[in-house]
Formats: sequence, structure tokens, C-alpha cells
Amino acid sequence: MSLFISSGEASGDHYTAALAKKLRAVGYDGEIWGMGGVEPREAGIDVCWPGERLQLLGLTEVLSAIPSILSLLSEMSGRIIERAPEAVVVCDSPDFHLHLIAKLRRRGYRGRIFYISPPSVWAWRGGRAEALRRYVDECLPLFKFEHEYLLSRGCKSKWMGHPLVEEFRKEAPGSAAADSLPDSEKMVAFLPGSRRNEIKKLLPIMRESAEALAGEGWLPVFSVAPGLNPAAHDDMISEFTRSGVRFYAGPGRDLMARARCAIGASGTITVESLILGCYMVVTYRLNPLSAFVARRVIKTRHYAMANILAGCDMFPELLQESATAENIAKSALAWLNGDEAFRGGIEETMERARRTLGGEGVYDFWSEEIMKGTGKC
Repeated sequence: MSLFISSGEASGDHYTAALAKKLRAVGYDGEIWGMGGVEPREAGIDVCWPGERLQLLGLTEVLSAIPSILSLLSEMSGRIIERAPEAVVVCDSPDFHLHLIAKLRRRGYRGRIFYISPPSVWAWRGGRAEALRRYVDECLPLFKFEHEYLLSRGCKSKWMGHPLVEEFRKEAPGSAAADSLPDSEKMVAFLPGSRRNEIKKLLPIMRESAEALAGEGWLPVFSVAPGLNPAAHDDMISEFTRSGVRFYAGPGRDLMARARCAIGASGTITVESLILGCYMVVTYRLNPLSAFVARRVIKTRHYAMANILAGCDMFPELLQESATAENIAKSALAWLNGDEAFRGGIEETMERARRTLGGEGVYDFWSEEIMKGTGKC
């Protein structure tokens, strides 16, 4: 017997890798196979398809990859039907995974389907909630408000908390590689993302703003995300080494834990910065067509999850035309040079937002739900 587990992004890789380890720890002895990146491989998942194939950014990139994605969907669904795993667990990457699970159901798959970090139907494309209701046996969202929204739309959902809360408490950021970080009160972390396309758009702007901060006496250090495509990972390190840019190739959380401030791409990293209490300037750039579409369909006032949880402009959001080197440096300096009243107010807001992240034992909870689905618990 086996479990199929699939992730296509760095954050999803982290969750599925930790889940696989927990499943082994609680006694699942079948094969665990599927799609993923570096972390799932290291966790013992038999990675049959590299998750890097889904690391796309923006509408035009997705459109150009449609033939490849359709081929992948056909191949993957065929293999799943052939092997008939006891359960299918997908995480993130909704534009791929929703099509996959719909295809599986149409082709007669009757095993249980779990969706970790399901699509943000509360923010845009709310019609996808119907697909979750029809095809998914259990959604396992990361945030309480998502769970409540899914229930209101008739989806099966269970929630305990965000897994990173427990991870950060039990394993304080600071891997062996972190010893290479400078011991400086002036360090500012730059995190340009974990996808090649987003790095291509953000890195030049970040480097210019880093120069401005260095001119004010601060110490910029750039993150090279461990979950980045290996070729892009090596290219980034080579470029930084050649140009004399300080960088850190370990987990981004190590960098943020020591930094006075972070500048990062919008995504899971904003939640990590919130848990760590590290103020972040959030920035992002899409291609013009993708940005045009996003502005017309996304229903939330804020884009950064940390701000959504806080319900206010806790972290500056510099998106599209606002994502300039000058604006990034100005926003970072407003925090770095801010008075006690300003900083104290933000810290109180961060603490309030952290309390929305729920309790501990999330991986135990997920593994128990999935084991129930296989009839082994």
C-alpha cells in the first residue's frame, strides 16, 4: 500500500516533508511517493516528479507552460489510478492540484483526498470552493479564518493551528550554517523569494536598496533559498560571490532571527517574520498582464498574510509600481530609525496577530487525520 503526496512550492515542500517524517514516526509503513523538491526527497518521499516544474509566477508564465502542465497531469493521474494509493495528499499549487484531483475523481479514484493549505478561495476565485466541496474529503488549512470560510461554503475542513508556530518554539532558528552569519546589530535581511522568476524581478531592485541601506551604515545580507531550483540556486551563489554580495544559503528564518529588519517577497516568509517578531518590508512584482488581472479579481485589502492576520497595515506592502529601491530603503529606514512609540505599537500588533495562529501539534493532527483515512488509525 502507499500514500501519494504532492507539493510544488518551497513552503509546500516543507510541510509535506515534515508530514512524511511524522507519518513514519507514527507507524505508517507503506510507500510514500509523489511530487516535490529537495526537502521531500530528504524526508524519504520517493519523488517521481520534481516540484520545480510548477514554480511559475504570473499569468503569462503559466500560459506558456500549459502544454507541459497538461502532459504532467495526464501522466501523474494515470500513475495514481494504476497504483491506487490509500490516500492522496496535495499541498498548495491550486492551479495544478485542483485539476489533478478533479481528473482523479473523473477517472474513478475512490481513495480519500486531503488538501493541505488549500486555495485562497476567500481572496479570489471563490468558485473553486465548489471543487473543494466536491472532490476533497478533508481540507487542512493553515489559518483559522480560512477554516471558518471553508466550512461556510460547505467544504469539509479541520484546523488546529499553523505548523510553524510549534517548529519555531521547539527548534529555535539557528542551524549549523547560521554560524557563518555576521554577529552584527546592523544586519538587514533580504529575501528575494524561492522561484527563479520572482527573483529575476525583485533582485535588481533589492540590490539597489541594499546599497542605499549600506550607505546609511546598515549591513545587508541576502538569502539564497534552500528550496530554490538547484540551477538557479547555484547561479545565485556564483553571482553573489563574484560581485562580493554578502549572502546566506541556509534557511531564511535563521537570517530573519538575527536581523533588525527584513525585506522580503510576499508569501509564507511574511508569516515566518511575524512568528519571529522581525519587522518586514513586503515587496512583489508581477508582469503587467498578471498584475492587471490580479487587481481586478483579488478581493482583499492586504496581500501579505501577516497583514491579513493583523487586519491592518502592520508591514509596508510595496507592490508593482511602488516596488522601487527608493521606497524599499525608505520604508526599512522608517523602522530602523523609528522612535520607541512607533516600534512599540507595531510590536503590540505583531503579538496580537501571532495569537491567531493557533495551537501546537499540527503535524500530529494532520498525520492522525490521514491515518484515519487509510483505515490504520
